[in-house]
Amino acid sequence: MACLSVQFAGIHVQAFYFRRMKFSLRHQSTGKLYRYLVPSGHLMLRGFFKKIYTGNRNVVPEDKPVLIAANHPTAFVDPCLLCVMIDVPIYNMARGDIFRKPFFRKLLESINMFPVFRVRDGYTGRDRNDAVFKFCSDQLVHHRVVTIYVEGEHRLVKQVRPVQKGIVRIAFGSYEQHQMDELQIIPAGCTYMYGDRPRDEVMVQFGSPIFVRDYWEEYQTDPNAATNRLIGDIESGLREVCLHLDDLEDAPLLEDVLTLHRSSHPEPPLPLITYSSVPFQREKALCNWLNTLPADAKGRLADQTTAYFNALRQAGISDAALCNPQWGSWQWLLLFLIGLPAFLVGWLTSWPVIAVARYVADKKVRKLEFYTSVRMGAGHLSGMLYYFLVFLISLITWNPWWIALSLGLPFLGWFSMFYREQWQKWAGARTALRHPARVQLKQARQAIEILDTTAAV
Repeated sequence: MACLSVQFAGIHVQAFYFRRMKFSLRHQSTGKLYRYLVPSGHLMLRGFFKKIYTGNRNVVPEDKPVLIAANHPTAFVDPCLLCVMIDVPIYNMARGDIFRKPFFRKLLESINMFPVFRVRDGYTGRDRNDAVFKFCSDQLVHHRVVTIYVEGEHRLVKQVRPVQKGIVRIAFGSYEQHQMDELQIIPAGCTYMYGDRPRDEVMVQFGSPIFVRDYWEEYQTDPNAATNRLIGDIESGLREVCLHLDDLEDAPLLEDVLTLHRSSHPEPPLPLITYSSVPFQREKALCNWLNTLPADAKGRLADQTTAYFNALRQAGISDAALCNPQWGSWQWLLLFLIGLPAFLVGWLTSWPVIAVARYVADKKVRKLEFYTSVRMGAGHLSGMLYYFLVFLISLITWNPWWIALSLGLPFLGWFSMFYREQWQKWAGARTALRHPARVQLKQARQAIEILDTTAAV
């Protein structure tokens, strides 16, 4: 009986909590921490990612009602990227079950996140989401930006999944209530090179706006037809800003093709953020080309790439090192020697933060889509605490040199990662240059039948 009473009390408290959430949604998500976390988010993403490409980000207006229709390959990295890449504050929709505990609810609402209650997460009752949709409408009427992750779930694949109807319901409901002629839906896509590891590369692209007013007349006469047409246009727009494979069985072949392309078109390591759509458009062209390739041609291409990459693994060299002998120039050694002291200090002092982030992610994460989110978050939080403690200790010494060093440790930590990556590129290129099978490997690479679809981009 005691167990039943505790369980009953828990259900009662939970029901009371959701009633409070429904009532107070209008007053929450005020962004009390948002304005402070976005600057630190810039530093976090620059440390976690090797390279970020973003294109057409200025398409998001500062003084118009905007619904961003985004894909969702990871758990929390995608919202972080969108918040940092867009200058205006964003309100992000998130799954309702992570709002259950009051502490996390307050924390998430303070960074402009709000819940959506899905049946698949165990919620019933349409009234909860009615309140959420009204919250979105209230933000839009004040010319704010609301992000909806329209696929309904996160999955780390290079494929756009069907768009759910929630965003269309919000769009038409808001237009009907407030007649906002400038209400627009902007597709946004995050495409990761890998998506399940630190020091990754990511492309954040924004599409052309879709104005709700262009569908309103049809919606008044045939709501189903207008809804389906708008959903179809959103999905088409999202496919334009993401790499979309028609058949996921082609995913390994696409990764091989993209690897060959990236080796032939290496991007400079700096700046860390490149404001250009060209790298994405090149990879998008290759993905589209692969989608249209006949099955027999795909089979031949897969056989060629598999044989080539197997030969590379046996030789112990990478495709990028084989294609870029200039990386192995002896002149780099002088730079490595000059930067060695800074690398050693940065590596030694940042090791605790990296170790904690790796430990937390490896122990706690069960789904691939959560790995980068947990590792990045654990590294950021532990890093802020760690470097703050180091700074306090340096203040106790009151030595200006120690204080200056403590302030520079985060940069030295980033430099140690950058140094190591450049060293690995140099060492790989040196290995490729002196490998006895180098000529044969280059001939095998040249024989791979890949159409240069990127020449016009």
